[in-house]
Amino acid sequence: MNSRQGEKGSTELVMVLPIAFTMLMAVFQAGLWTHAQQRAEAVAERAMAAARAHDADAATGRREGHQALEQLRGAMLTHPRLQVQRTGGQARARLSADAPSLVPGWTPQVVAERSGPVERLETP
Repeated sequence: MNSRQGEKGSTELVMVLPIAFTMLMAVFQAGLWTHAQQRAEAVAERAMAAARAHDADAATGRREGHQALEQLRGAMLTHPRLQVQRTGGQARARLSADAPSLVPGWTPQVVAERSGPVERLETP
């Protein structure tokens, strides 16, 4: 093997490695965001389910949502903002939070919204 072929291989490696590491980091970042999004959706679902129950109110949904948030958030959901509303025949929960980032200075956000009709008891 002559020295020119060795230099060509080194140059190719120097070009390919940063691209490969960047792609690997993107895969890991996507996985972190997806995991945080799933946790946010679970919290919003529990808050909405509690708020839409018969004889419940928005405060009940907020309480349940905060309890779920404490159980599920870990390091995946930072700076969470939970909003629960119950108006008319609808209950709505919205959670927004920051997801972990592997890129310094960038903070991806997750947002989960759930809504559903309020439970009503009807007598025949």
